[in-house]
Amino acid sequence: MFGRRSDGKKIKGMSGFDRMQALMVGKTRVDSTNFFTLEVISRQMDEFIKQKTEQDGVAYSYRDIAIAAFVRCFYLRPRLNRFVVAGNFYQRKHIDVSMSVHKNLKTGANETAIKCRFTGRETLKEIKQSLDTEIKRAISSDNGTDSFSSGMAWMPTWMFRMAVGLFKFLDRFGLVSDKTLFKASPFHCSIFFSDLKSIHMDTVWHHLYNFGNCGFFATMSKEKKKPVSDQKTGEIKTEQVFEFGASIDERFIDGLYYHGMVKMLKRYFENPAGLEEPVSEEDIKQPPMTPKQAKKAAKRKRGKVKSEK
Repeated sequence: MFGRRSDGKKIKGMSGFDRMQALMVGKTRVDSTNFFTLEVISRQMDEFIKQKTEQDGVAYSYRDIAIAAFVRCFYLRPRLNRFVVAGNFYQRKHIDVSMSVHKNLKTGANETAIKCRFTGRETLKEIKQSLDTEIKRAISSDNGTDSFSSGMAWMPTWMFRMAVGLFKFLDRFGLVSDKTLFKASPFHCSIFFSDLKSIHMDTVWHHLYNFGNCGFFATMSKEKKKPVSDQKTGEIKTEQVFEFGASIDERFIDGLYYHGMVKMLKRYFENPAGLEEPVSEEDIKQPPMTPKQAKKAAKRKRGKVKSEK
């Protein structure tokens, strides 16, 4: 109560500069938003998806791989999973992923939102199963978000505003339970993800919400062919690429931490097979491997097995 929250633990011992950013740089998340674009060559993901479909009969999507990569990053880089409320920094207790879902793809179809909770140690397959289950549930029936919004829909505007204001007040002082309104609110999450590829849209940089405590919004665009320069040889090739448009609350992550996150995401997109295994203690100490590093590690492992035999 009054500083204690059911969805996060207050961080103590923050540096004066970090606290200054929370109190002086911007009063709200919208004021403190940084935007960036991450371009990904889709060839490695396409090859992985094709291989898993043919060998195991599991049809992964870009969305499954992307969310699994973000969840893994949030676990291995825990500062990504923070939020700021009333000038205080909190470490989130769970990794919650929210996503908008349309009941169908017809123009004017009803939209809802789902929220999946993860520990960060899940495999790609486990994350796909959780996402598929929640999406099917949202399409076929009303979920917690639908029930909550429907319960407020009958209110006149002035009463609706009062109810939202009351919820914001209770949220500000940690008086909301994680088992009630937090569970129904898609705006209280680690990351809000939007799969624009599924509706064939280009990159969008979505604003953050001042309602709730989500400090990370990522959108994934459709693929398109684009000339790409090889950084080693300088050769220009035409590749199939897609983009992430990310909006992040700058108050709890600095530029160096951003850079580490981007490098980690790229490595997972270049080598999605790394997401098939649960997180190990070695993963926590070392960043994920590139495809070349993964091949070398596999060769060393085979050599070690042969020598043991």
